[in-house]
Amino acid sequence: MKVIPSEPVASVRAAAEIRNAILDGSLPPGARVRQEELAAMLGVSRAPIRQALVILEQEKLVHNSAHRRAVIAPVDPSLIGEIYDFREVIDAYAAGMAAKSDFDSKPLREIIVQGRAAAKMGAIGELIELDLRFHNQLYRAAANRVVMEVMRAQWSHIRRAMMITLAVQEYHARAWNEHEAILNAIVAHRRQQARNLASAHARNARMFIAGNLRQMAGRKRESSL
Repeated sequence: MKVIPSEPVASVRAAAEIRNAILDGSLPPGARVRQEELAAMLGVSRAPIRQALVILEQEKLVHNSAHRRAVIAPVDPSLIGEIYDFREVIDAYAAGMAAKSDFDSKPLREIIVQGRAAAKMGAIGELIELDLRFHNQLYRAAANRVVMEVMRAQWSHIRRAMMITLAVQEYHARAWNEHEAILNAIVAHRRQQARNLASAHARNARMFIAGNLRQMAGRKRESSL
């Protein structure tokens, strides 16, 4: 075996830092960044930044262009809609599988309590993290590694869409009510009900988030005329 050079490790770490900046909005959609600027901010050479941007382009988070520049990809309403269509099937499957098993629901109950508190405070970042934790816990309860791996690849896009659109207080409360109903059905081993509730929850989220993204895109087009 050969010694592993530091560049691949540096590029993965650089990709993680840039990805986090995209997801938290520090690098907003449409922002133009230069490799030299990113290298200076992260204290690395340009080589790992170039490799990191290739990774992020494969994840559809950036568009690389000429002259060592990159553009932060816009949030695509059609892609978000397709992801949520997929989630409607996957989440129903995961809820049904979880309802077949016995698992400790206490961590999920705690997430729901924390989610309701965050909803009251309007803490968007915390709400998103708790939402993702809730669904990831359900995927673990379904005990399907493929589901967990496939969904892990979609969370970046879901997180970006949620960060932009989750500003409606009543939706926050409704989402956590739906989470609790799903969990109650799972714990009671009501498999079909759990599937139906999980499917409806993903469908409601799609209508709200994808719909808001389309409205925002429409307003942006009108303002540019």
